[in-house]
Amino acid sequence: MKKILFALIAGLFAVPLFAAYQYDYGTISGASSDKRPDSKYTAYADRGGSAGLQNTLYFNHESYLYLDIAKGAGANFGAYYLDGATRGADLNLQLTADGRYSAFDADGNAVQFNPGDAIGFWYEDANGKIVYNTPGLEGEHRQTYNATWIKDQDTYMIGFGEYGQYINSRNPDQIYGESAFVMDVQVGGTAPTGQPLPGVLATLLIGGAVATGRRLYRRRAC
Repeated sequence: MKKILFALIAGLFAVPLFAAYQYDYGTISGASSDKRPDSKYTAYADRGGSAGLQNTLYFNHESYLYLDIAKGAGANFGAYYLDGATRGADLNLQLTADGRYSAFDADGNAVQFNPGDAIGFWYEDANGKIVYNTPGLEGEHRQTYNATWIKDQDTYMIGFGEYGQYINSRNPDQIYGESAFVMDVQVGGTAPTGQPLPGVLATLLIGGAVATGRRLYRRRAC
């Protein structure tokens, strides 16, 4: 039993080492002119809603999804395909051995998104209400209860508030401070490392990763 506990604790403290995994992350643009298959950008985040529902993430090239939880560990969240303003199938997001979430199919293979695919994200707030990052989805709340930012041209930051809470989008630090739940989304051509992790181990790794994320944000704010 002691050996098992030691292994779990060691795994928890090793979480920051997941940063050692190197990926060739694709770039993400917020300019509407970059929503096209021949764009130099891997994906387009429609923060203004010029092509469809606001904040939709469109893929320009074949790529995989990587997602980190920067704030709000333990909350329910997910992602879904979009067909215009209509919600499509849910994506099966699982934590993998590289310490990040990715989408997997029914056979346990990482989902490779194709040019033209569009997705959105959701978060369940403390009162059990679902907050979409694509306001207006199927007639749901028209107000924006989340804020977004594109960091370093390769990270799509999404901060969710509680249902009915307005979040400012002035800068990443403000989004992080005002949001109840924050995710960082990236895309790239490299498939995620390893298979989805079992639930208990995944829970431990989430806690360690989020704690590390909080420290990084606090250091940057100082």
